[in-house]
Amino acid sequence: MSDKNNKDETEKRSDSSTVCSCYYKMKIKHQKTIDELAITPPKCGHCIEYLCKEVSTGSARSYNSSLRFFIKNIHQQGICIDSVKFTDVRDHFETREKQGLAKSTIISDKSAITGVISRFEAEYKKFSEVSWKISNNIDPSNYSTGTKFERSPLKNEEIKKLMAGLDDFRNKLMVITSIETGPRATATILIKVSDVNLEKNEIELKNTKTGGTYVIPLTDNLAVLLDHWIQNIRSSYITEDGNPYLFPSRGGGKMSINTYNKIVHTAAKEAEIQEEIGKIKITGRQKEIWNSQKDYRSKWKVDVHTLRHTFSRLLKDNNVSKEARRYALDHSGDVTDGYGVDEEACKKEIKNKFDGIDIETI
Repeated sequence: MSDKNNKDETEKRSDSSTVCSCYYKMKIKHQKTIDELAITPPKCGHCIEYLCKEVSTGSARSYNSSLRFFIKNIHQQGICIDSVKFTDVRDHFETREKQGLAKSTIISDKSAITGVISRFEAEYKKFSEVSWKISNNIDPSNYSTGTKFERSPLKNEEIKKLMAGLDDFRNKLMVITSIETGPRATATILIKVSDVNLEKNEIELKNTKTGGTYVIPLTDNLAVLLDHWIQNIRSSYITEDGNPYLFPSRGGGKMSINTYNKIVHTAAKEAEIQEEIGKIKITGRQKEIWNSQKDYRSKWKVDVHTLRHTFSRLLKDNNVSKEARRYALDHSGDVTDGYGVDEEACKKEIKNKFDGIDIETI
């Protein structure tokens, strides 16, 4: 056998599962989608099929985390999705209960586990016994602390202090873009140069929660800054040809959400507007992944998602209507009057009423 074949066999064995017989096959089949989702999937082919074919991009990332814990738990007992019983699922939730998790986390766990088992039952024409029992017998309230941390938008003075805490043009422009267009956290780092239309002064943003895209008008000031960035500065940040991202990583390719969160956290700390608002218990699996011995991680007042809340607050302060604010935050799907939303009217209202944040030129 050649060295290449030996290497391929070694890699295949190291990337296999001793419990799920279809894991390796499904991972190879869906590798492109896995890369696009930027996830490390559980070692279960049934989960990979579910995440890559049945779930929206935003939910796939959240569900992936839930399923990694679940699959690790049942695989340790030699059980996979094709043989799991309701009692196995109930035991898993009892384990999660001991971790002191928020109700929202348990709800995500229930949705992910029910979804993948239901898909397996449907595909293999099995009676939906397990998924039905989960739906009707697992109450997230019984397995959670109910803890929820409320984010408060930044005040105008805090925005100025945050900007002063940033020492890099790219980082400042990322934060301004987040505050003035309000994308979800991950959507900011997914923006490509091609998404910016400087002729119309608009930017196309991704809905990383349910999929799809939507268009937000740019303020005049932000349009000028983005033009300057694209034409004169961005090239100095690029380490590889063909990098499509508006805010590329120094290391090449797409910036990670962890890096962006760190940028915002550090700037808020420098500006003395950062504070701890709570603690979240770290699970055993998270300790392994992060190589940490800490029992809790801090929840901070200022993070990337805070910038989205700040955008919402600024629109309201500028008398932008509720319908236009829904559109701007891509919540327009919540409209239930049967008539949908007039996108062009919403964009026009935002453009006319919202001039952006009041800061000195960076």
